[in-house]
Amino acid sequence: MTKILHVSDTHLGNRQYRSNTRRSDFADAFDATVDIAIDERVDAVIHTGDLFDDPSPDVPTVNRCLDSVSRLNEEEIPFLAIVGNHERKRDEQWMDIIKRFGNTTRLSSSPTRISDKNGSNPVDLYGFDAVRSPAWDNYDFTMEKPEDDDGVSLLCMHELFEPLVPPHRGEPYHLEEFLDRLNFLPDGLALGDYHSTCNTEVNGVKAFYPGATERTKVSESRAPCIYVIEVADGDFSLRTRTIESAGRENVPRDFLVVNIEFEDGHGIDHVEQRIEEEARGEPIGEKVVVVRLRGVDVPVTVNDVYELLAQKDVAVPQVDDKRQVNVEFDFDWENGEIDDIDQMLDDELAELSLSNLTAEAEDLVRDESVEDDDIRVEMNHRIRTAQEERWGEATLEER
Repeated sequence: MTKILHVSDTHLGNRQYRSNTRRSDFADAFDATVDIAIDERVDAVIHTGDLFDDPSPDVPTVNRCLDSVSRLNEEEIPFLAIVGNHERKRDEQWMDIIKRFGNTTRLSSSPTRISDKNGSNPVDLYGFDAVRSPAWDNYDFTMEKPEDDDGVSLLCMHELFEPLVPPHRGEPYHLEEFLDRLNFLPDGLALGDYHSTCNTEVNGVKAFYPGATERTKVSESRAPCIYVIEVADGDFSLRTRTIESAGRENVPRDFLVVNIEFEDGHGIDHVEQRIEEEARGEPIGEKVVVVRLRGVDVPVTVNDVYELLAQKDVAVPQVDDKRQVNVEFDFDWENGEIDDIDQMLDDELAELSLSNLTAEAEDLVRDESVEDDDIRVEMNHRIRTAQEERWGEATLEER
């Protein structure tokens, strides 16, 4: 039997909540997947994108990555990967640098064959890096057929697909329509970009996301996981393992989310009471504690809450303040009262010469359904897309 560990969306270098502790957490989670790979005695590790959180990771982040990949190298476990949307650059990709390790391969439209220790149960691995939306409709997804058609074929991609991904999550492509564009159907589609563990089968192709290895936002409440792909007799099956099963302390780090609805008369003691209620007697010092302030604007400042969390020695504190400010504005409207403040803002903005990107940023900030942490990520994606539309693969000097 051939065993492959499927990991994705490790987002190395992510200083979530501006915390160096969180940056270490993401590196520790990736290293935990290496622990699992060694424990499972897998024949290869595949990574389906967003190895790094940023196209320009800092030196400590790169070094931690290389430390983990070198551990695989010492165990003679190949590391095969594609480039995700977060880390993609216009010039040489980080995968081109990391593949200087003898065990590392950047997957492509040509097959990379692996097998078990006996040379049996072969698997042909293909990969396409994350495709920008402007290029998607005309992108060439032709794959080179293997010389021997005696193995299982897996295509690795970093895209969002329905029906695995809900339609409201990033406007996913339709999986069945995509499969119709391929010159032949693989047995499986190993996917990245969606941070939940899930799988389905469409037109005889098994498609699956392992999820992220650490929690990148509050809404990701499921346990971070990887897949173990087991190949035997021309077919394969999936088995999940949680990152926690590696047995590392505080990997992944627990979240405690405390929603506080202020009413008149509430003070910092109400915040402390709510934290204790949500903690349910468990220590919170090693957790990521996210306190979300809502309701009326009582005289409790964000700094007051941070000081309270510091007193409790919280490893990673985060305070999100979206209280309603009780202030009466005495505007002198020229044309009477305006009932819809959003319409008023739209009318005023229409008078300004805003670029499309600036207008999109303004829309995101005003959209209450978008988490604060998602605004930067989404705008970075849109900026990179706009740059590619404008300049293509031109270098900075050529621009």
